[in-house]
Amino acid sequence: MQRYSLLWGVLVTFLVGQNSANSWTSNHNECSNVQHHYVQLDIGHGSLTPAKKIHDASMDVCYNGAQAKNKTSCCNRQMEKKYLQVVQKDFYDVIKMKSAYLKNLISSNASFYQEKFLQLIKLAEASTDFLFSNIYKIPLKDRHGPIGDFFMDLQAYIKRRPVNIQDSVQRFFDAIFPLVFHSNLNDPNLKDYTDEYKECLSQARQAIYPAPFKNFPSKISHHLSKALSTAHKFMEALNLGVEAVNTTEHLLLDTQCTRALTRVKYCSHCDGYIAARPCHNFCLNVMRGCLAYVAELDEQWNKFIDSTEKLATNMRGSHNLTQVMMALDGNISDAIMHAMQNGPRFYSKVIAKCNHPQFLKSKKPGQPEPPVKPTTGRWQVPLHVHLQSFMQQFLASKGFYKSLADSMCQHDMFSTGTSSRRKCWNGEEMKPYTKLVVAGELASQVKSNPEMRVSPGKNTALIMLKDKLAHVTKSIDHKFSLTGMQSDTWVVHIHPSPGDVNQGSGDGGQGDDEDDNNIDGSGSGNGGNFQDDLHRYNGGKKDNNDNTDIFIDEQSNVVVTPNQPAVPIVQNAAASSTVSFVFVVTTILSSALWVNG
Repeated sequence: MQRYSLLWGVLVTFLVGQNSANSWTSNHNECSNVQHHYVQLDIGHGSLTPAKKIHDASMDVCYNGAQAKNKTSCCNRQMEKKYLQVVQKDFYDVIKMKSAYLKNLISSNASFYQEKFLQLIKLAEASTDFLFSNIYKIPLKDRHGPIGDFFMDLQAYIKRRPVNIQDSVQRFFDAIFPLVFHSNLNDPNLKDYTDEYKECLSQARQAIYPAPFKNFPSKISHHLSKALSTAHKFMEALNLGVEAVNTTEHLLLDTQCTRALTRVKYCSHCDGYIAARPCHNFCLNVMRGCLAYVAELDEQWNKFIDSTEKLATNMRGSHNLTQVMMALDGNISDAIMHAMQNGPRFYSKVIAKCNHPQFLKSKKPGQPEPPVKPTTGRWQVPLHVHLQSFMQQFLASKGFYKSLADSMCQHDMFSTGTSSRRKCWNGEEMKPYTKLVVAGELASQVKSNPEMRVSPGKNTALIMLKDKLAHVTKSIDHKFSLTGMQSDTWVVHIHPSPGDVNQGSGDGGQGDDEDDNNIDGSGSGNGGNFQDDLHRYNGGKKDNNDNTDIFIDEQSNVVVTPNQPAVPIVQNAAASSTVSFVFVVTTILSSALWVNG
């Protein structure tokens, strides 16, 4: 009996000692999971974490150490400071994810449209160069400067550099006037003008009456300005859209926001709840407080998108850059033809201002130059389908800034996830969140946010962005409230029907208004259209419908239109010869009058 009592005593002693050892081990390692997670997330070194729960009187975010003197946790002030830093990175990562689609949508389209606009200008330049080379036989050395400078200005304008389109057009016609004046004498053996005489002709051109190019330069300038300014404004709008998203992504977080975000994301770790998720309504109050000023952008952002849609609509109407660029070479040709046919009317005025032509002592040897080919290929850049698709997606971003805070709480980093709302972190413990959810408007946040103090002060960066959005919106609305969406006949009717062709030569006795409505009317004097000859070289560039893509199949030499049979390009030798004959006769007659005059 005594032996059994002894064994029982030994057993009890062992069990008590084992329980004490287990209890010590448990207390000693109760923060090991927090330490492991802290190191795994690369928040800081493991040595910063306590091995067991402690009270740190300097704790200031997850709990007030000075007031809650009995509170213990697996965190200390050093860990808390690290959490304050890393939560900002978490916030910026999520906000970039939420805005990535919108940013990519706008920036990729900004690049796309700039490339396409520049492509249109380059095509117009090539077509104009073909006109000067093959139709007017102006050497490369003479035409390269005026054409290159003019179209370089147009490209610079699209790239949002300060360029005055009207001045560029006038400089272009000033520069080509000596070439046109010289070519009217139609003598292949004639020496070139001196540089001084060319300069005099260029400077005198705008003062000569009747105007050598009539009012074609002003009208070309007017319609170029309309189309290019719309494209320019569209590029400005897209770049501002990118700036708006960038400003949001780099928003400076104030101290109140950073502290509240830390309580949402990391303070649960201090109590050992590593896998805890914040309560959804808790997250909403914090995110709405942090993004209260951003939400104020929403109304102006929506107006900005509506105005951008107006731009897109007008880019398919009277401000269509594709149509204007396609018509440009033809309208330049009409201006030149007018000057050549009406030379006798202003010849004496030129002599009065610059005296008789002054020639170089010897003729400069001509340099062989490669032949200039017509601008075949895909002239009609299919912008309308792409533009419609882009605007549908861009319009869907209305409300982006108002909903941004709530969408942040749907991301895995801050969302409740699949866990029950009754088992979520409410900022203090794993219990349901019972505080009132405050509306996202700034006034409501300033007055009632229960999780953070939202300052009624001003956010300078967001105020500046809001002002920029308002300015661009106002300028777009003002532009189209003045111009409307009326069509321009001269731009649309690149291939006029017989009833549209302007009979007669030069100004044809028309008033300016009538002429403006048919600036494509010919100046050949025979009722035909000189521009038809050029388009015959080009293979025909487009029809009247901007929604139809026309391009040249260079292999089979046919015009291809989607959903329509291929149409062969017929090079009408007889028609071409007739036009050339009329052109030569007209030039010879003009030259005779000039020389005898």
